[in-house]
Amino acid sequence: MKKILTWIKPTWAWMHLWNYLWMFKPFIENSKGKKSYLMIADYHSLTSVHSKGELELNKRRMLVELFSLLPEDMDITLFEQSKVTHINNITWMLSSVTPYSLMLRAHAFKDSQAKNSDINMALFNYPVLMTSDIITYDIDLVPVWKDQKQHLEFARDIADNFNKTYETDLFKLPEPYISEEVGLIPWIDWRKMSKSYNNHLPIFDDEKVLKKRIMKIVTWDEALEDVKNPDNCNVFALIKFFASEEKQEEIKQKYLAGGYWYGHAKLELLDILVKYFGEAREKYKRYEDDFSEIEKKLKKWNSIVKWMATKKYNEMMRVVGL
Repeated sequence: MKKILTWIKPTWAWMHLWNYLWMFKPFIENSKGKKSYLMIADYHSLTSVHSKGELELNKRRMLVELFSLLPEDMDITLFEQSKVTHINNITWMLSSVTPYSLMLRAHAFKDSQAKNSDINMALFNYPVLMTSDIITYDIDLVPVWKDQKQHLEFARDIADNFNKTYETDLFKLPEPYISEEVGLIPWIDWRKMSKSYNNHLPIFDDEKVLKKRIMKIVTWDEALEDVKNPDNCNVFALIKFFASEEKQEEIKQKYLAGGYWYGHAKLELLDILVKYFGEAREKYKRYEDDFSEIEKKLKKWNSIVKWMATKKYNEMMRVVGL
């Protein structure tokens, strides 16, 4: 059975629609018929989160949100990166076959250089740890957004370097899955949806808060009676991802008929989102009140992944001669 993996860094405290559409939804869709792993990349968060309280808060809320969204009938293992024994040992050995010149090409490193940021070594070595996270578990497929494709390219290069250096086939070379569809979304103010832009739509916010944010979506300034183009509207772009085909067609005809205001479309989007995430929002309330079920499952899954990493580490030690 093929294996699929994706990850989330707890550098933020809530999941919004962009996170869901570019990472979570493709992961779930591609998980069918595969052994699936979802990693809380808490080691990676240390490149930017330097507050114990903030990190703990982010991780707890992220776990509640993910457990609320995960289909209960799917075989998905959710685990914490920091609970995996030997992952940093594996990273060190991979570092020994990773060219310095390769690290200089990393997008995060170059972006920080351009901003004259104080670059820490965790950020510089980030791609090697990410490679360990992927190839340690013999992953076949990784859903990524376009700007993360380099992670997979680096993972393949580093794994290939190790295999050739030690004349082994220890590490499998993973393949990326890139969803082109999500990249076509014009977000609520024509920029990428992001917490830093304050233009995001959190999934689990109170309905009143969600409505307030939806009503701020930027639209055109046609009059109420004007015919409108649904394919050139931020609101309809989001509706298409969450409404049934029948509902999409119904709303589309309202745009084309005239007498339909963008505010009407925004209210329909609110109703669609509340219904689409209805079950998840109910589960969120339950998990928020009682975190013990999450802790129990997480402990079990952490143990499983820890065993897998230890097995690969022992094989790696033998190959390199330690």
